[in-house]
Amino acid sequence: MDSDRLAPLELALEEEGLFCTRDDDADALRIAFKSEGDRYFIVSYRDDPNFVMVGSGWSLPEGADRERVARITNALNARKKFVKVALWEDENDVLFTIELCVGGAEEVRPHFGRLLDVLRDAATEFFAELRSA
Repeated sequence: MDSDRLAPLELALEEEGLFCTRDDDADALRIAFKSEGDRYFIVSYRDDPNFVMVGSGWSLPEGADRERVARITNALNARKKFVKVALWEDENDVLFTIELCVGGAEEVRPHFGRLLDVLRDAATEFFAELRSA
């Protein structure tokens, strides 16, 4: 059943002790949740049942040097496992995502904690580098 495609990830969130909300529409299945005070999302598109994206988005500090931001995102993309970092929304935000092609969300479930750690670590490194002189 299409609406239950992300149920294994809802269970993974429950196992991590995290509360989530579901917001499905005609195009995608979406889960939003918080972990350690930060907001995250999970998306699966109805027309691509093997695609699962886990991510988070952050606003860039006012006046952030976009060239520096681009260099940091490129360095993280080259160095980090799983995670993709990109400028988003007129380059005012930075997006951290893990995009997977799987047979089903059940394949992601045992690795979910690790994927969250990777997202957190990438965001922490990004902002630490951005703050450094």
